[in-house]
Amino acid sequence: MTQLPRPITIADVAQQAQVSAMTVSNVINNKPNVRPQTRQRVLDAIAQTGYRVNPMARALAGGRGRILSVVTRQINLPYASEVLMGAAEAAERLDYDLAVLMRGTRTASDLSVMGRLSVGALLVQPDHHDHLGAGQVPEHVISVDGPSARPLSVDNYGGARQAMTHLLGQGHTRIAIITGALAFRVDPLTGAHSADSDRDDAAERLRAYHDALREADVKVPRSYVQDGDYRKASGEAATRVLLGLRRPPTAIFASSDAMAVGAIHAAQDLGLSVPRDVSVVGFDNFPIAAQTRPALTTVRQPLHEMGSLAIHMLVDLAEGRAVSMPPPFPTELIVRESTAPPAHHAPSH
Repeated sequence: MTQLPRPITIADVAQQAQVSAMTVSNVINNKPNVRPQTRQRVLDAIAQTGYRVNPMARALAGGRGRILSVVTRQINLPYASEVLMGAAEAAERLDYDLAVLMRGTRTASDLSVMGRLSVGALLVQPDHHDHLGAGQVPEHVISVDGPSARPLSVDNYGGARQAMTHLLGQGHTRIAIITGALAFRVDPLTGAHSADSDRDDAAERLRAYHDALREADVKVPRSYVQDGDYRKASGEAATRVLLGLRRPPTAIFASSDAMAVGAIHAAQDLGLSVPRDVSVVGFDNFPIAAQTRPALTTVRQPLHEMGSLAIHMLVDLAEGRAVSMPPPFPTELIVRESTAPPAHHAPSH
């Protein structure tokens, strides 16, 4: 059986440089108490031996200089994936290692290792159930789409207004909405909040829906507001209810791309055509938006850019530089094939 080569150790570097292992460790951790000539000799020995620093081992030993953490409940969701890609690219450019921790659905996960190892943490979509105590997180924390002392967010209200302006501009007046996961009750007719919330993305999109209809002097029945949870199945279920109404909507604004895809599939299962019989707009601009048929009109969230900025901010904080929080990131309406004027507004041929 072929024997794997022995990994190069600090002792090997020390022997090559003719110094102590402690001196090698001081050079690796950039300690100031090493003479320049000795430091260069150690660096030359590292290059000659091919020694690679194990960032996790260095952090466990107390060095923890260049590790950042990303914490999310599910890595495989498109939202988290987009943020993570931006974060990973930024960390690589800045020469920081990135540790990704998935909490799953447990609210009592022990994340104390993150607090010990990393100099900063990015929380992706935390909510008010995420009780992270002292010692579980590093000193510097930034969140994307969720509560923290330093949250990054998008202009949910403005993005939803873009979607509604598009549908109203096409001549739709029978416009329904499938809401996101509301953290509190909202009156479906007026949009009035009944309690405060740590997560306002869904509420802001619903508020924009009501405001746009009111300003256009368009009245819709209460049944045009259907609850969703951002997942495809909830979009399918809500759309079946909407299209089963005696006077169904001619357009549906779904508060996420996944629910919008579910809406398209539900309409097609009922023998209807999108957008001829019903237009559908989403919110996210995940890769699936351009791949579904018809391609989805949606509101783009700059998630990749948010992940990148979060890492740059964490590095600035870790290295002692001040940061200022940016305003909500702007959104952009991406018009594709899933929207068209309602049949009675379509031009005659």
